[in-house]
Amino acid sequence: MFIIKNSIKSIAVIFLTAVLFSCSKDIEEVNRLYQDNETIPISETKDFKLTYTLLGNKALIMTAPLMIDYSNQKDFTYQYFPDKIKIILINNNNNERTVITADKAFLYKNPDLAELIGHVHITGADGSSLQTGHLYWDGNNRHIFGDEQTTLRQNDEYITGIGFDSSLDFKNVRLNKINGILKIKDSL
Repeated sequence: MFIIKNSIKSIAVIFLTAVLFSCSKDIEEVNRLYQDNETIPISETKDFKLTYTLLGNKALIMTAPLMIDYSNQKDFTYQYFPDKIKIILINNNNNERTVITADKAFLYKNPDLAELIGHVHITGADGSSLQTGHLYWDGNNRHIFGDEQTTLRQNDEYITGIGFDSSLDFKNVRLNKINGILKIKDSL
């Protein structure tokens, strides 16, 4: 009886040791593969929604069907939105909203920059709008810019150009190589 109990205990200890060593080897292998391949994201989020608040008030709402997070990269951290993105900027002082949509986007951490690609559309709180195929958004300076065909609609003006830069509220818009319908004040 004593020999059988000790044999069962020995077999159990040997089995447990084998399992533990095999697991540690698998963990080491996974860690090695992960470190060798920097293109593995840290996470993927479906039906992504982010609400950013500033001093207790909503300042930004961002939604997307999918967000792939590469913030684990050594040299260049970013988040990728491959299937549409919508950003709502809220100015709580007068409850104005600016809505930005695009086919896909990259949000880079350093520098604080967003790259929006494909059917980029911005609608300002005053009804003005901007359409382009590609733009960059400097988050620190609340500044947008790009170098592709751009259409700006403001009041009764319809302007197209190649390349632009602007504040997010469209108060200071500059288009390059412009044409379109512009209002000109009569100075007579």
